[in-house]
Amino acid sequence: MKSKNKKRGEIAIYKPNGKMTGGVVQFKLSNNDDCMFLEAAKQVRPMKDPRPYDWETKIIVKLGSGDICKFLAYLNMPAPSAPLKLFHQSPNGGNKTVEFKYQEYNGKPGYFLSVSAQGVDKQTGKAAISIGLDEAEFLKVGFKKALEVFLSWDQPEESWDRGQED
Repeated sequence: MKSKNKKRGEIAIYKPNGKMTGGVVQFKLSNNDDCMFLEAAKQVRPMKDPRPYDWETKIIVKLGSGDICKFLAYLNMPAPSAPLKLFHQSPNGGNKTVEFKYQEYNGKPGYFLSVSAQGVDKQTGKAAISIGLDEAEFLKVGFKKALEVFLSWDQPEESWDRGQED
């Protein structure tokens, strides 16, 4: 069942830097409310430029409910030692990899998200950002809400299809 909410939400985390090695990631619900898309782009110009990110070669990964649950489980672990890795093969034969790992930077806990793609022509692209604990909490809220939308739990209870009652 499609959500009646006209405003589509997204979670966007921008991490530019002076070395132009930053990036941006966005998590968006699909128009059919059946998956979430992760879009990642690397920074290619200074922030003063009106187009600092390379959106033309962004990497898009379709995340299903299983992927979202893996993210949530990982975010709920206290200081996991191994990274979460998701592999997706594109219908055209390319591969996409998402790696999410817990890390400490300057004594502060957080996460690091890396998204890469390799096409059938063996060309690769990659975007990566750090994610603070505050941003991780934002992701948890968004992921939980996405699951509710997938299951139509965001709809009023009387609109649920319950089938025939005995």
